Amino acid sequence: MMILTLLALLAQTPQTATLKATIRVSLVKVESAPADKTPPFGNFGPLLTQLLTPEGPVDIQYTIAGGDTRADILGRLATLPRGTFVLQRVGDEAIRVIDPSAKTWYELPASQNLGALLGTPDVTIEPAGETATIAGHRAERFRFRETLRVPVPEGVSLPPQFPSDVDLAGDLWTTDAYAGANYAAVFKTLQSFAAIPGVEALTAGGRFPLRIALRSSIMPGYEIRSEVTAIGPASAQPSFFTVPADFVKIKPPVGGGV
Repeated sequence: MMILTLLALLAQTPQTATLKATIRVSLVKVESAPADKTPPFGNFGPLLTQLLTPEGPVDIQYTIAGGDTRADILGRLATLPRGTFVLQRVGDEAIRVIDPSAKTWYELPASQNLGALLGTPDVTIEPAGETATIAGHRAERFRFRETLRVPVPEGVSLPPQFPSDVDLAGDLWTTDAYAGANYAAVFKTLQSFAAIPGVEALTAGGRFPLRIALRSSIMPGYEIRSEVTAIGPASAQPSFFTVPADFVKIKPPVGGGV
């Protein structure tokens, strides 16, 4: 978390040095799934592709200044229209979702995200002994596995074969060039809006993921990928992290919007 002195300086400075990172999110078909490996409820890969990235890979441009984060959605991501941007401040209880084309915005509780709904996953991370250069930075590769508990709403009965746990596995390429709680907040937002559960756990220990490939038994033959394609210093006015005064606040879409 940022110290109070720095927060005060950020509020008083007309132009604040920031970090800007562009992350590409995609759902990729990687192999043909054997027929006997298809889970009881089918392969969610094709469905997730239509729900998450209906128009193909999506670039999300993050701008971070102190405790403020802005995420500009440069494509179609789930139910978010192209051009939507999301504002989040470390410690705030709400996330603000702004649609410039309609000049509207709404709030979502910061706790109302995929990570909070699924709970804290059990994560195992092991070094793979491999390095690469990604977006100009040295990255170390890790392999990870995690188990997510499937939430069951009160009063809802699931079919007998419905899984109570979901096993995930994948590859994680991280750098320590951007270690810190505020940088990790980028991935909390990514977890909330891009259906990549458990990402927050993968940033523990100061890791900043430059590339993630996530696989699951419920979508055999597919993997969710996020990769930093560009990252570096920039600048932004404080107003860049606020809702325009003439935009109208509306109720969030049914189901929380994402």
